[in-house]
Amino acid sequence: MAAAIAVTTGATTYGGAEKSGLDTEPEGIAHAVEAVAFEDVGQMAVSSKAVVRATVTAVNPGRIVGADETAEPGEETAATQARDVTLNVTQAWSRNNFIKFPEPIVVEEWGWDADGDGYQVNNYTWSEVGKEYLFFLKPTSDPKRWNVINTEGRADIDQYEWLSSSAEEGSALAQSIESYEVFELGMYLTRIYDTKNPPEDMPTPADMPEPAPSGYGNEPITNPTAEPPVDLGTADGSEPTPYPSPS
Repeated sequence: MAAAIAVTTGATTYGGAEKSGLDTEPEGIAHAVEAVAFEDVGQMAVSSKAVVRATVTAVNPGRIVGADETAEPGEETAATQARDVTLNVTQAWSRNNFIKFPEPIVVEEWGWDADGDGYQVNNYTWSEVGKEYLFFLKPTSDPKRWNVINTEGRADIDQYEWLSSSAEEGSALAQSIESYEVFELGMYLTRIYDTKNPPEDMPTPADMPEPAPSGYGNEPITNPTAEPPVDLGTADGSEPTPYPSPS
């Protein structure tokens, strides 16, 4: 996900958040461009490692990423903090039903800025304790921690078992997801994850970006200590070379 941040303000904070320095709901929206645009729910599903139906049981402050990971919320720093969302998985789909989720798992979402102000990314609203969702997941190095495939990879489940997508409202992907209720989508996921007997209309996985090197996401952003060298050319009237010569 390539983040091009543009924040729209709106909500307020509440007592508990003021004590901790962290908002209890997002004040704005950070707009970002996704690395992959999924055509429909089938393509997003076969591009995911697993899909789970789960209830949120807890939300806690997660890792701090940015200029100073040791800073406390409210300190002047470029750091941003994630939200750790604990899920109790009640149903799961994966290739040949291979992946099991016997214990609660944690997914990461964003987040708080350096001042403790909350923000959501794109249409992905903050997950709420007690609510039930469908998550399209990719793994991390920790078997108990998973990531949503992107900001379009979650759907709310309403009281009638219909889905409300975190994809952009009115988009082809949102319409595809919201054309199903949970049971019907579960039947479809079972079909396309059965690699021993794949359906004729099997979706084609999207070309996913390469994962970042291990530990990359936990490293603070560093500022360069000196200006990089610039090749200004030969100063003899010829065009300057855009990059230093390899010789």
